[in-house]
Amino acid sequence: MRQGGNGIPAITLVIIGVIIFGVIIWQNIRPEAPARVIVPTQIQVATEVNAWQVILEQGFGSDSTPLPTIGIPTAPFVPPTLSMDDQATLLPAQNLNSFNAAEVTPFIAATPTPPLPTAPVVETVIPLTQIYVTQPPQSWQPPPLIPPLSRDPLGRDHYWMQRPVDSNANNRGLFYYPYGSDGPEGENYRIHAGIDMPNQIGETVRAAGAGTVVWAADGLRTSGGAFQDTYSYGNVVVIQHDFGYEGRPVFTLYAHLALVNVQPGQRVEAGDAIGLVGNTGRVTGPHVHFEVRLGEAGSSDVPNYANTYNPALWMVPYVGTGTIAGRVTNASGGLVQDADVTVRSRATGQVVNTTTTYIYQNSGVDVNPDPQWQENFVIGDVPVGRHEVVADIGGQRVTAIVNVVEGTTTFIELSVASTPVPAGSS
Repeated sequence: MRQGGNGIPAITLVIIGVIIFGVIIWQNIRPEAPARVIVPTQIQVATEVNAWQVILEQGFGSDSTPLPTIGIPTAPFVPPTLSMDDQATLLPAQNLNSFNAAEVTPFIAATPTPPLPTAPVVETVIPLTQIYVTQPPQSWQPPPLIPPLSRDPLGRDHYWMQRPVDSNANNRGLFYYPYGSDGPEGENYRIHAGIDMPNQIGETVRAAGAGTVVWAADGLRTSGGAFQDTYSYGNVVVIQHDFGYEGRPVFTLYAHLALVNVQPGQRVEAGDAIGLVGNTGRVTGPHVHFEVRLGEAGSSDVPNYANTYNPALWMVPYVGTGTIAGRVTNASGGLVQDADVTVRSRATGQVVNTTTTYIYQNSGVDVNPDPQWQENFVIGDVPVGRHEVVADIGGQRVTAIVNVVEGTTTFIELSVASTPVPAGSS
């Protein structure tokens, strides 16, 4: 009988290989993650945070002082009973009206300022110098140009003065009582030697130019007496300016002041406050009366009433405006007095302003034309542009077209045609 060898049986090797392979596979197997059920959650809406609310909550939290609680009474209201003093004496009703109120001294916090004294009206045959008429306020008043100003190519203009009243008040002359006129039609005012600027009492009046105060008192006195033997000017200031004109000293006058703020001999600059608008003298309403006077060459004396000139040719016009000056004459070349002159805009067709020509009474104190222009009417503050000037000369309508330039004077002469004389007539 034949015996087998000593080697490992083949079946055993197969079994061992299977076991090893199974162990390797078992070690490499990863368990699956257990399934989880996801529960949806509600999205939280972000609320807007008020920073001031957070600050107030932190500053006035639970540690702050609680508000007091007012108890609401439940019992009906019973008025208290006042105890009567045994010493009190009851007065009958009829004696109550006999109480002397002057014996009680009231408490006054501040001493009231007494009103300014009103000068008594002097009975005189001299007419009033101004009648105050309330006009509707303008929607806008342009500022004036800056003096000194002379844009005329020939050097004829002398707008060297500022307006004596500020731009936030009325610094326009009274339209119906211009220089050289006798007031509205049908009236008989004194021939005006200046212009009037109506304002409330207390409005500041300023120097129109630099110079020296030569008069500051109640009334302008010349030759030892009140001006024209009246006190029509009231409180008045006169300034002699640093500049002259054609060798003659230049003066300005400010009348009817409520208060004079300067003294004679005092030096003033243009724009310095010299007084306040008032109604002293012969007036019927508060205003400042403004005059320009030329003295005699080489003299420092205050010129009299016969040496006034139109202030509209001396104080600067408004921005965007100029001045129309002219002469209205008849057929023979003579000056026409108290004639109506109207300015109408060519652009709008509206009337810009009206005035009248100068009136001369041959009284020795008449108004004067400008040494350069020799005019007998002036219309100031006319908007720049083309305008029609219309004059009524003895019932005849005479017109001309002018072009107004800012800050300059436009001169025009209006005259009726002379009547031709037939040949051979004497």
